[in-house]
Amino acid sequence: MPSILHIIFVVLTVSQFNVIPDTFGETTDVQSESQSVLKQAADEMQVEMSLGQIAAQRASSKRVQEFGQHMAEDHKKVGQQIQLLALQQGITLSSDHGDEQRNNQDKKLEKLSKLSGHAFDREYMDYSIRDHEIAIEQFRQRAGIVKNQGVKQWILLVLPILENHREQAHRVKYSLQTNP
Repeated sequence: MPSILHIIFVVLTVSQFNVIPDTFGETTDVQSESQSVLKQAADEMQVEMSLGQIAAQRASSKRVQEFGQHMAEDHKKVGQQIQLLALQQGITLSSDHGDEQRNNQDKKLEKLSKLSGHAFDREYMDYSIRDHEIAIEQFRQRAGIVKNQGVKQWILLVLPILENHREQAHRVKYSLQTNP
């Protein structure tokens, strides 16, 4: 059975042949808004992918390792979808990160890199739950305000994935508490 990410990727790929980019006739404000939303999402996916890779390598719990690997793979796929959607919409995503985002990412990576064993596992899972809760809230807000329909549809397709990740994170964290 295909995963939801596979289905979304196919929908986005097929849609590039059926949809004229929404950027024709868009105002500069709408284009800028779409670019901002996709840039933020791309940055968030990159952080999640990096942290997932670290967890896959450093976690002491097999479940945390598997969860980290799953996060790295899923967020890489979603990042690729963002790139495809940006291309379809005629949006350029720069690769530079803002200072605040870079500082936040560095702090997360630094904090996790100082931990090992069960402490690493707990901290990574706590972070993953918090981060997915924040991302879900941000995506819901973006879906309510973004004017570009292609970007809005993508957000609505990604929301269930983020919600599923949050639930998986809760289950893994619970397993750490019951099986230390």
